[in-house]
Amino acid sequence: MILNNIIMDKMDFHKRIRQARIDSHISQIKMAKMLYISRQTYIDIENGIRVPKADTIYKIAIITNHSVGYFFYDNYQLGDIHQIGFLLEQLPNEKRKWYLKLLKKIIEYECT
Repeated sequence: MILNNIIMDKMDFHKRIRQARIDSHISQIKMAKMLYISRQTYIDIENGIRVPKADTIYKIAIITNHSVGYFFYDNYQLGDIHQIGFLLEQLPNEKRKWYLKLLKKIIEYECT
């Protein structure tokens, strides 16, 4: 299904965060300090136990020199809000709510 190739499963989200940190040669302790969160909280994010706040995702993107979209999409050059809406409609309710909540927080953060 095309959706699986574009929007990543929630389970893959934390793997992208971990990989971005590793590729940037940053330890978990250093990343946690840079994000002003505890080491355990950061470890929980990387292990998929916690979902980071939108501002934390944004900071991780900046620190690791990735776009925010990198953490959500296999191919993150979508550029078309209608396509994103269509893809969100294809998700089961629980996943759709999770992505919409996260996108809302990112937009709110960007607008402040």
